[in-house]
Order: sequence, then C-alpha cells, then structure tokens
Amino acid sequence: MVASKNIIPPELGDGATRTGPNYDVEAPAASPLSTPSTYLKTAPPLNYTTINPTIHHTAGTAPHLNDTQAEHDDIAPTAVEATHLRRGLAQRHLSMLGIAGSIGTGLFLGLGGAVQRGGPLGALLGYAVVGFVVCAVQFALGEVAALMPVTGSFVRHAEALVDPAWGFAIGWNLVYGNLLSIPSEATAVVVLVRFWWEDVSAAWIIVVFMVLTIGVGLAFVRVFGEVEFVFAMLKILLVVFLIILGLVINLGGIPGTERIGFRYWRDPGPFVEHIATGDWGRFLGFWAVMTGAVFSFAGVESLAMAAAETQNPREAIPRACKRVFARIIIFYMLAVLVVGMLVRSNDTRLDGSGSSVAQSPFVIAASQAGISAIPSVVNAVVITSAWSASNQALLAGTRVLYGLAVKGQAPSIFLKTTPWGAPYICGSPGFMVVDPTQSHPFDTGFKDTRHRCE
Repeated sequence: MVASKNIIPPELGDGATRTGPNYDVEAPAASPLSTPSTYLKTAPPLNYTTINPTIHHTAGTAPHLNDTQAEHDDIAPTAVEATHLRRGLAQRHLSMLGIAGSIGTGLFLGLGGAVQRGGPLGALLGYAVVGFVVCAVQFALGEVAALMPVTGSFVRHAEALVDPAWGFAIGWNLVYGNLLSIPSEATAVVVLVRFWWEDVSAAWIIVVFMVLTIGVGLAFVRVFGEVEFVFAMLKILLVVFLIILGLVINLGGIPGTERIGFRYWRDPGPFVEHIATGDWGRFLGFWAVMTGAVFSFAGVESLAMAAAETQNPREAIPRACKRVFARIIIFYMLAVLVVGMLVRSNDTRLDGSGSSVAQSPFVIAASQAGISAIPSVVNAVVITSAWSASNQALLAGTRVLYGLAVKGQAPSIFLKTTPWGAPYICGSPGFMVVDPTQSHPFDTGFKDTRHRCE
C-alpha cells in the first residue's frame, strides 16, 4: 500500500489501479455507485493512519455494520484528527442535532409569511416539494458521510470526490457564513429578550449570550451534544403542543370559540396571487413559499459536520439521517397544514411575519382564543433556538476550518485543540472585535431599512 495525499476511498473504483501524484490505491472490481444502499452495509471499513492517509483495503472482505466499536474507532481521515479529536457524539445526539438545526424561527415565526405569500395549499405544496429535495440531499449526505466520516463533512467530500478547489471554495464560504451568523443570533436574542423587558441593556444580553456560546464551543463535544439534545427536545415538545393546540382551537374546543375547519381554504382561497395576477401570480406565490422553505430546512446537514467525533459513524450517521428527515417532514407538514387552517392568508397581522413573536400565526390564533400565555412560551423556546443556532454555527464553522487546516488549505494554527479535543483557535474569528468605524458603510447602506423596521 502506498500513502495517499488525498482522501480517495478505494471502494470508489472500477477495478483499475489508480496511480498519480496524489494517490496509488488498488480498487475492487465492482463499483458501489450502482447499489449504494447495499454497499453501505457491506463495505470494508476505511482506516486512515498517517497524515498522508494510507487507505487499507483487503479484497474480498466485507464487514457488516455491527462490527465492534474498536473497529469503528479506527475510521479516521488523518493521524492529526485521530490524535486531537475525541469521539463523544452518540446516535441520539446526531438525531437531535438535525432537528435542533432545522426547527427554529422558520417554523415558529415564519409559517405565517408562507401562508400569506402562497395561501394555505400553496404553502403546503411548497414545503412538500422542498422537503422531498431535502430528503434526497440528506440520504446522499448520510451515505457519503458514513463512508468517509471526516471533519468538515461534505466540504471534504467535495475535495476528495470532485476537486480540491471545489472543497476549498465551499469550505471557506461555509466558514464565513457560519462565523457571521453568531453575532446575528446575538442580535436576535436582544430583540427576543426585550419582548419581556424593554429597558434591559443590550450589552449585558450579548455578553451573557457570548459567554454561553463560547462555553459550549470550548467544552468536550459530548457537552455540545447534550445541550443540543435538550434544546431539540424543547422544540419538539413545543411543536407538538402548538399543533395540538391549533387543532383544538380550529375545531372549537376552546370555550367561546367557534369551529373553523377549512373555512379559510375557501375564503380567501387555497392560493394567493403574488406579484402578478391569475395562474402566473398563484405560481409565483407557490415559488416564493419554496424559497422560504429552503431557509426553514437549513440545518439538517449539521449532523454530519462532526462525523469524525461520532461514535460508530458508519452505523449512526445513516440511521440518524433517516430518522431526522422523517421527524422534520412530519412536523413541518402538520404545522403548515394547521397554520393554514388557523389564520387567513390576508390577515394583516401576518405582515412582516417572522420578525417578532407577536406575528407568529400560533400566537395570533391563541390570542384570538383568549390564551395569553402562549406568546411568552413561544418567545422562550425561540430564545433557546437562537442559542442553539449559534452553537451549531460555531461547531460547523470550527470543524470545517479545522478540516481545511488538515488539508493545508488554512493556516496550521487552526489545528490546535484543547486536551479534550475542541479546536479552540478555529472559533476565535467568530468573536473578533474590529474598529467600530468599519461598520459605517453598512450603517449607511441599511439606514433606510432600519428606519422602516423601527
């Protein structure tokens, strides 16, 4: 066997012996690409043992997914990752990571905007179409992440299976986006906390939020998994509660309320004309819903970001991908259906939906039914969603940056980790302080937008 500079799985061959400057790996005769699901259950484990990975493969061997934990612990892309990172995430953590990443403001606050733009049926169809696309992406990601459980997930997959330049571009874009989302979530928390206390100092809220985020980010990855597990459970419980409450309100189960049923599907109708009129306008409304649904489903891919820190990744990741998708699609479809039954698509209270708890369709329906405690409950869970999103952005950004450093596409200083395996240098760009005057161009550019929001 010859050491390979890139992560090129030997199983992705066609019977030929690949040679070149970056790899020299002998591949089996059968290609797994024709039968990916069967292949995952029978493929030999990958074993990377050097910084320039050597891929061990014995023709004719076919271990199953129930291999011992010791055999799975050998699956690591490089000696750097195997030495510095720790496997602390179990399958239950992965399942909840995907749920915590995708259930948030898009569901609790944004569904009203979807109904307003596309109508109750247009919103339901839009989320269904995007859900099936996410299903395909999630299953594909699960297969490749199980085959190549590396830090950085699909960024490293793109490098190995497409081109190093592709992985480099995706990786740095992902790092940039994730590290920018941390201050964005801090700003959102300020708005949410001021829903209760308008005079509280924004500085104190941001300091507390940043300390909590940094604490989780620097802790052992299992701590992150447990925190996200709790947040995901809170979100699931709230979604189930809101769906049941919405059905009770819709069916007239609250004293003093009448049965609504599908009244709003008839008047103002199942579809909404968006921008244009006629069938074209109704199609544009459906299309506008899909663009928002893509944002709502974003985050399901986060469960594979820490594949190198997952126990038994070959079995845990595919199973988590399937379970996460099933749960999320059920929650979103039921929630969209219930929201379309609770509020009119032309309700003026949905204007600007997604910017505050008061504009949540669940809160609007509860207020109409005389239930005053729902806004505070939703606001509290949305705050945990913001913290959860910040934690996941820090995890994804740091692991991708670490993966780039492993491949020499980022400075080697980002390879430094704590004794318990947290890449602490990778997280520092998300908390940098710059000269306040540098924000002047942004203040000028968004001045009119800010005034309209105020």
